[in-house]
Formats: sequence, structure tokens, C-alpha cells
Amino acid sequence: MDDKQLPDGLRDEFRNMQRGVKQWSQFVAWSWSNHLAYKGDQKKEEEEQELKEFFIKILQDQARYRYAVSSYGDKDAKPLAYATSLKIKKLLIGKNSDIDECISQKIDLTLPDVYGKLTKKEKDSEKEENTKKPKKPDSLSHEPFMQMFHVEIVTDSFSGRVRDMLLSEKKELKKIIEKYSKDDLKYVEPVEYVIYLAYPPCPAFGKATVTEDQLKNWMQGKNEDGEGTTDYLPPSAYIPVSFT
Repeated sequence: MDDKQLPDGLRDEFRNMQRGVKQWSQFVAWSWSNHLAYKGDQKKEEEEQELKEFFIKILQDQARYRYAVSSYGDKDAKPLAYATSLKIKKLLIGKNSDIDECISQKIDLTLPDVYGKLTKKEKDSEKEENTKKPKKPDSLSHEPFMQMFHVEIVTDSFSGRVRDMLLSEKKELKKIIEKYSKDDLKYVEPVEYVIYLAYPPCPAFGKATVTEDQLKNWMQGKNEDGEGTTDYLPPSAYIPVSFT
């Protein structure tokens, strides 16, 4: 990823963008795998499975509503596309309490919780708490960072992109969201960019695409040898990325 490909306002966010690339690909790996971060903890394991299923469903819903709008000009699908977009943003930053489905299904476990458990970063947070130095969440889970983006899901690519949001687009977004939920305007006001997150169909597992071991290792921040890695790009081109 070249910082020259980013909107001008994001040039200083290059490192955050790299971390976002890694984090999104790890979330996708988690959703494609049967592996659970809380395996062995029956209550949390069940909750994590429900969270995973809802995460997958809301990504698919946003993609199909977005497609109906962009391909067929379906105006009736536009509010649904915007509503599902906000739910994805809320999930990423751990705002389950602002999502009706999470409330009704009693899903308190958040994506940041799962990410911390998968990558062992919850232990780092405990260390930071003991030293009274709060650790900033990774990009997609960091509310001030993610509030800059309106999220859309693409299913026909293994890479996403980011662009400036037009003033006319933001005006329309605010108008529609305000009509359905004024409380959700707090997720719209700070938006400056549109981010396209890639969520294509999971390929058949194999050495020519991606293996289950690669997914499991990568979602835990490990390389193909099971060792910790600082690389922000996944080990296979068939694990989707974002922000590129």
C-alpha cells in the first residue's frame, strides 16, 4: 500500500491504515474459520459463535443492499444499505449496546473483545492498566479513527479501497439516518471518507488458495510457522484486505 494512493487527509494515518489492513484480514479469517477465541469457556464460546454468525450476516446484508442501490438504482434499499453500514461500524468499535439485534440476542461480547483474545492483546491491556497507561485500540476498534469512515462491503474483490466522501453523499446519508434514528447521527457527523471492505466468498481451502492453518495462524497474529509476526499483509492473496 502506497500512501500516495490515500486521500490527502489520510496521509498522516498511514500506519493506522496498515494496522487496519491487518485487522480486517484477521476478522475475515476468523469469520471463515470454525476456530473460536473463547473455546473452552462455554458461555463465551456460545456468545462468540452468535456474534460471528451476526457479523457474517450483516456483512452479507450490507453487500446485497449496496448492490441493489449501485446496480439497479433501488431507492428502497438505500436506507437498509446505510443502516447495515452503521451496524458494521458499531460492531467494529464494540458498540453492541447500540445494535438492536445484539440487545435482543443478548450478545454482550464484542469484536474488540474477540480480537484481543485471539491476538493475546487483552493481556497487554491488563499490563497497561496496571501501569495506568491506557493502550489505544487497533485501528478498526479505535472509535475516533473509525468514526471518519462510512463502511461499504464489496464481494467481488479481495482488496478494498478508501476515498473521500462527497458532500452530497454525506448530506443524503445524514438525511436518511436522521429520519430513522437521530441517535445514530453521532456515527455520521464525523464521516469524511468511504471505505470499501472486501468480503468475497471464501475460496475452497488448499495450497493454491489459503489453508485452514493459515487462517487460524493469521487471525492470531502469527505467520505460517506459528510464530508472531509484525507483517500487516496476510500470508495469502486470498485473505481479503482493506484500505488499499
